[in-house]
Amino acid sequence: MVSLMPEINGKIARICDTALMVAACRAHESELEDAFVHDPFATRLAGERGVAILRALPHSNVVRLGLAVRTRFVDELLLDALATYPIATVLSVGCGLDTRPWRLDLSPDLRWIEIDFADVLDYKDRLMSGERSRCRRERLTVDLNNAAQRRAMYETAGSPSALMITEGLLLYLPAATVDALAAEASTHSAVAHWISDITTTAFSKVLGAGADTMQPIRHVQASDALKGEQILEVLQRHGWATSAMRSYISDVGFVLERVRRAMGGAAPPQVPYPPNDPTGVHVFAQGQ
Repeated sequence: MVSLMPEINGKIARICDTALMVAACRAHESELEDAFVHDPFATRLAGERGVAILRALPHSNVVRLGLAVRTRFVDELLLDALATYPIATVLSVGCGLDTRPWRLDLSPDLRWIEIDFADVLDYKDRLMSGERSRCRRERLTVDLNNAAQRRAMYETAGSPSALMITEGLLLYLPAATVDALAAEASTHSAVAHWISDITTTAFSKVLGAGADTMQPIRHVQASDALKGEQILEVLQRHGWATSAMRSYISDVGFVLERVRRAMGGAAPPQVPYPPNDPTGVHVFAQGQ
């Protein structure tokens, strides 16, 4: 990804740049005394450009907090799934600069396949070359919009039971690609569990006080990218049902103390989130 860093600026030029921003969020979080997630590699991976991108975002404090919570929830749900089900392989699709193979307590027998563009994986490999992963990490370059390359991804995973992660990914993809992933994962792969985050339009509007919180990344989304509620509908239509979940509304009590301190000890305001909103991190399974 050196080619993605021609200069240090805060512009998101390509979708790959969002990986730098997410790493910068983890880096910032890891420096806090009450951090929700600790990533000793995030600062290295984010680099100056990742920090610049994060600082240039409107409401960057909200973005930092939200991504810290998302990371924690994915960690928790992943470890729970690995402890509960006989999962042999993890497909980390659109992995970006995720460091779970290095920072989580994973079985050395677990096969972990990181899937992204070549420049992202090359950049990560270069910066993590001196680190030893906790599991059997592999890498695979895939264009998810290419049906043949998606088939190669499933074939590489093989027949043992697999778990797929699409953290922060589906909201960027064309509608047809999301539909194809949902259909193929259920019928042409060994994926039995699927971890993905869902953020609805209603939740985003409340969180952003009516502002378009997605505006900084609109230009790197597909022109027909789906909203969170539409993504959920597509997955459900193809038989994927929520088997476990961490809600961004009802499961964030641990965040309140930090918000209270930031407000000088005042009680956080009551936010009128939509009732029964499915925003959060889901573990999906077939036939639940």
